[in-house]
Amino acid sequence: MKKFILTLVLFTGISIAANAQIVFTSAKTLQKGNFSVGINPAWGEYGYDFSLFLHGGYGVGNNADLNLKIGFGWFDPYVGLDYEKTLLSGKPSVSVYVGGHYWNNFGIDMGTVVTFPIKNINISTGLDADLVFRRDFNDDLDLGFPVWLPLEVEFYLQKHLALTFEADIRLNNPAFTIVGGGLSIYL
Repeated sequence: MKKFILTLVLFTGISIAANAQIVFTSAKTLQKGNFSVGINPAWGEYGYDFSLFLHGGYGVGNNADLNLKIGFGWFDPYVGLDYEKTLLSGKPSVSVYVGGHYWNNFGIDMGTVVTFPIKNINISTGLDADLVFRRDFNDDLDLGFPVWLPLEVEFYLQKHLALTFEADIRLNNPAFTIVGGGLSIYL
């Protein structure tokens, strides 16, 4: 019970303090020297039809990893890099991450993820947002702050192979709802 209350407090506090739009991640970070690769098609609302994300991760130690995401198909390519750190391991796991991306404009990503493992299934959620630096028609700087609620289910078909399904529910404008699924390999 103490672990559950601690997780709830951490999740709530971190969610309020740190937000970022996530694509296919869980609160479990890779062990030092391990890596992952994956491919995930996704669809979005408001004319953001099909896109394809390629992602990879590398465990850097101390319950932390680096993740690279590259996306194609939503008018401009997407490139993002983040650093994720697990704060609480076990059932559930809690992590936070920070990074940056470029997709039409530069953005800073921050987020929190809570993962509930149930046998060979991981159920993850969190709260995330991007701080986006964009230029308006007069070339003035305009800041955007889209916020999402991610819902993810990851099914392990084998020890190192998982199917992932995710919906990132928009909580404000300029966020847009994203739905996708794909395959991840952990080595």
